[in-house]
Amino acid sequence: MSKTPKYDAKVSEILDSLEPGERTCDLTGEKWQMSDREIGWYKKFNVPPSKYSPMTRKKLVHSYFLMFDIWYNKHADTGKPIVSGIHPGTGVRVLPDKEWFDRDFISEGREVDLDKPFFDQLYSLSQVIPRAAGYNFVEPKNSVAFISFGDVDSYFVLACRSKRCYYCGNSYDSEDCAETSMVTKTQDCYHLVRCDRMHNCRFASESYDCINCDFIFDCRNCEFCFGATNKRNKKYLWFNEQLSKEEWERRFAEVDLTSWKNRQEYESKYYDLIANAIWSENYNINADNCVGEYLNNVSNILHGYYSNAPGSHDCEECTYFEGGQSHNCYMIGAPISASDCYYSVGVEGSNLKFAMSINSKMMDSEYCESCYECSDCFGCVGLRHKKFCILNKQYSEEEYWQKLDEIKCFMMDRREYGDMPPANFSTQVYTGSGAAILFGSDIEEGKKLGAVELDPRAEGAEGPEIEAGTTASMDEIPDRVEDINALVGKPFLDPNLNRRYTYIKPELELYRKLKVAPPRMHPVARGYSLYDQINMPMFSETNCAQCDQKITVALNRAFPERTIYCKACYHRFIEQHG
Repeated sequence: MSKTPKYDAKVSEILDSLEPGERTCDLTGEKWQMSDREIGWYKKFNVPPSKYSPMTRKKLVHSYFLMFDIWYNKHADTGKPIVSGIHPGTGVRVLPDKEWFDRDFISEGREVDLDKPFFDQLYSLSQVIPRAAGYNFVEPKNSVAFISFGDVDSYFVLACRSKRCYYCGNSYDSEDCAETSMVTKTQDCYHLVRCDRMHNCRFASESYDCINCDFIFDCRNCEFCFGATNKRNKKYLWFNEQLSKEEWERRFAEVDLTSWKNRQEYESKYYDLIANAIWSENYNINADNCVGEYLNNVSNILHGYYSNAPGSHDCEECTYFEGGQSHNCYMIGAPISASDCYYSVGVEGSNLKFAMSINSKMMDSEYCESCYECSDCFGCVGLRHKKFCILNKQYSEEEYWQKLDEIKCFMMDRREYGDMPPANFSTQVYTGSGAAILFGSDIEEGKKLGAVELDPRAEGAEGPEIEAGTTASMDEIPDRVEDINALVGKPFLDPNLNRRYTYIKPELELYRKLKVAPPRMHPVARGYSLYDQINMPMFSETNCAQCDQKITVALNRAFPERTIYCKACYHRFIEQHG
């Protein structure tokens, strides 16, 4: 028996008459073909069809997505500065994680006014409830971490499980590393993207099981290689030239990456090397019946992106699978052990729709943000262990379903129900959100999605004020840093971001250990540079450069013009030349 009979009748009338065909996005004017498959998802979740194109929906979802922006916000009660992924210009205040989890915000509950847009009322509620500064799943130890899965002695790491790591994202079981993204089981490494089981490597991407290698791309089980692409089981390569052990060691002894000038020269050669390498149509592993990128040990995933959740299956348009397996999800950014979830970001649980930010161990809820272990809630923020709440107001079970039926019908009539709230609900600066970094969206497009343009430096987001003229130019950093103490705590200006930053002592000590010159850019820009090298969750059709068959590939911002082979041709190439 239906618990929301009026809503069910309304949506059934729409879905029963829904036919595939061309549609126009309400926000961008983009046209797309609504397919039977897309309609199937609407019917599965019993929701009206979206007013927005699939790409607009992905950008809207990922406008809520934390990439690597780090700010100073303020303690909601004391005003004391707190490092957070939430910019103070959003109007969202924060609390340290422990304080936030010790509180419950049911006291902020309010009655729904059916004469006003529901999203306006939800936004008003969201502005009075603080959020957790770090949203850490596992409490980090002696670390500055966000969405931590258990970090120890690490600083400025995002969605990691690491020890003594700096400026890393999505890095698991990594130790003594800096500037890594999408890596696992790495030790003593610097500037790695999409690598697994690496030791003592600098500047590597799409590589596995390598030791003592620098400037490598798409290599497996290699040792003592300096500049190599598409290689397997090799030793003593020098920019793909085979050398003797003695000659390789002689050349390597002459390399000094502690010189900033030398580092830049070798980085430039490295990127030229990658641009001329052979790329596979995708870098999926054991991904049966999948179309997407960076999918490992999953099945039946369409247009999926990056899985660190083995066993996930039957999902579409989802990115960043984490935790345990997820299944039967559509249009989700960061499903975390999620099942039967729809059009949301950061969800752990089942039967969730339009969730706006990390919701953990939730069931049967819609339009909720930052709620934990709740069920049957609608439009709630910051609740714990609650049932039958709307806008944080507690109802009896009977009252809840009656009220919910009225609200969903009301929202349907206003054309509110069926899409995520606009991007002004996001806690992120749009230009640093997943919409921009992963999908290449700019602020002008963001404004169409409802985003507000924020000055990154506004409202103390860069930290305490410093005296004018005390910020140094990065040109003042010596070519080789002999005295790391001279840099610690000194403010430098990154002219590209127009933001200041400083170095911390353990970070500089790690660079010295790894024998690499300190990077000369703001830490956020370092994170962005890693994402630039990684394939994006945007897909297009092209032809294999070898056999000309059609293939679906992910776009790459840093290397837009690549030689890409289909899987069969790629494997033949590796057998012959790797």
